[in-house]
Amino acid sequence: NGTVFREPIICKNVPKLVPGWTKPICIGRHAFGDQYRATDAVIKGAGKLKLVFVPEGKEETTELEVYNFTGAGGVALSMYNTDE
Repeated sequence: NGTVFREPIICKNVPKLVPGWTKPICIGRHAFGDQYRATDAVIKGAGKLKLVFVPEGKEETTELEVYNFTGAGGVALSMYNTDE
């Protein structure tokens, strides 16, 4: 529940949108959920990756097929955020 500040990335071959602007611009943004509290997993082998939501007090779940891994597998990442 904090704020993330990033340093500006300056590329000499990318023209500035405001050519006369010489000072760096730092952006602060709310940091909650998404990549800061993500769950990652190494997938070892072939198989289906699914995302399942189980609502409180209800029996009906929502199940989404995310990816069908073949061969050696790969990696998976689950991110979230809230409306609060």
